[in-house]
Amino acid sequence: MDELSNSFISIYVPNMGKEEDQQGEVVMKIDFSSVNVEYLIHVRDIAREDPEMAAPLLGMSPELASLLAQAPADYLAKIAQVKVPLIAARGDTVWWYRLFKALVEGNTEEVDAVLQAASLTVLS
Repeated sequence: MDELSNSFISIYVPNMGKEEDQQGEVVMKIDFSSVNVEYLIHVRDIAREDPEMAAPLLGMSPELASLLAQAPADYLAKIAQVKVPLIAARGDTVWWYRLFKALVEGNTEEVDAVLQAASLTVLS
């Protein structure tokens, strides 16, 4: 399993955890604000390079990618006010099932095959 964990990027989200609400119930505290900002700045940079190529990668129209490319970083930083995830898993549920099952089983060949298929699908 160590080989698999080294092939994925870990993202530290500092404000995650559980806390008690006013009624004393334990609730999950979710804060994806830093991930949202980092993601948007990164995809903005990709869109600046080539909006036509970036659009299918980002799951948006070329027009939207062009608008994103023009957004200043300080304006994108305002996205930090949004605590819920802005990034959603996309793709077929069969793909996700195969990936998670292979990860749990430590099947590196299947993980590689699924990831390769995903790359080809996104880039085509």
